[in-house]
Amino acid sequence: MSALSSRERVRRALNHQESDMVPVDIGASRISGISAIACRRLLDHWGSDAPVRIYDIKQQLALPSIDLVDRLGGDVVQVQRLGPTTGMPFLRIDRWKPGRMTDGSACEVPEAYDAVFHADGTSEVMWDGAVFARQTPGSLYFDVCRAPLGEAASVADIERYEWPDSWSDREEVWLAHEVREAEASVKAVFGGLPQLNSSFFEIGHTMFGYQRFMELLLTDRDIIERWLDRLLEHDFEILDEYLKVAGPYLDVIQMSDDFGGQDSLQISPRCYREIFKPRQRAWVEHVKRRTPAKVFLHCDGAIADILPDFIEVGIDIINPLQTSARGMEPQAIKQRFGRDLVIWGAGIDTQSTLPFGSLEEIRAEVRERIGMLAPGGGFVFGTIHNIQPDIPPEKIETVFQEARIWRADQRPVPD
Repeated sequence: MSALSSRERVRRALNHQESDMVPVDIGASRISGISAIACRRLLDHWGSDAPVRIYDIKQQLALPSIDLVDRLGGDVVQVQRLGPTTGMPFLRIDRWKPGRMTDGSACEVPEAYDAVFHADGTSEVMWDGAVFARQTPGSLYFDVCRAPLGEAASVADIERYEWPDSWSDREEVWLAHEVREAEASVKAVFGGLPQLNSSFFEIGHTMFGYQRFMELLLTDRDIIERWLDRLLEHDFEILDEYLKVAGPYLDVIQMSDDFGGQDSLQISPRCYREIFKPRQRAWVEHVKRRTPAKVFLHCDGAIADILPDFIEVGIDIINPLQTSARGMEPQAIKQRFGRDLVIWGAGIDTQSTLPFGSLEEIRAEVRERIGMLAPGGGFVFGTIHNIQPDIPPEKIETVFQEARIWRADQRPVPD
């Protein structure tokens, strides 16, 4: 087979076809990205003084340049909303200013980012005169401190809630430019959506607070069900605007909902099927009437019990396939679900092998995962989650160098 473009390579994988080589994702979403600190160290390792922009403040993720994506062999670029940070849509990414990372390194941050750095190592994001998010010493991320529905005690409280991320002319103009840039890259285009537009379970933890949301699922389901219906109505409004501009160009569109823990689901399969599955189905059907893009679900953890449900509602891609979780052995998942679900990620374990393994152990795991998951198509190589701040440049290079060496090691496919 003659060499394919990145876009063609990804499209073949999404259609469960083999191609010239396995496609690679580096930084095309907020769950396959690279920490700003790790990105700065990688650029310094390469002798580059290119600036690092932090586009997801909560996770401290770098906005990868097309040069970085190309150098690491990436085949996908992201087109996202103007305010991508979960819980903080006011941090719009069309205007930038000088800032600093939590390790003191220089960077660029969204214009509205107002950070306070305390002597004890605590960092805080301010908004409207108050603390909105906080990063404690030793933490890698910011935690949103406000749960806007944390005191909701009735359906009437849900009805009064005002959504913080309305569509604007400013966003439409910016999105159109981003779509043109992505289309010109000849890479696959990933529609990255913030949790407020792509999640039902996980975003509930942000909006109500984790404990309150889980309690309400048991004690006052009417409140949760009404909120989920209002959320779905809001999603439809935003999706219609977003897809009006980006829909014809997208190869993939993102959902995010972490139903799984390390050893089990966070809720029962019955709870998922009664409350969340119908809303997922409605969301997927709405999207698929408006774009040819495949639907990508980010869902960590031990989720094997509900993978058939995801297939049933029309989800096309599962990410990241957290191979360290119970029941998520990659070869078994590929054998059971590989005809119906594209596996996106799973290329290297970011909990153990990448931070603690040797370079040879990293190479061996990359080879093993490609050997298990690439045959027959339906696989996009990537890390299991974001590359964390403490991962040195040599390990990052090793992952993607090894993927380039081994990703073409598949059965020959005729032209």
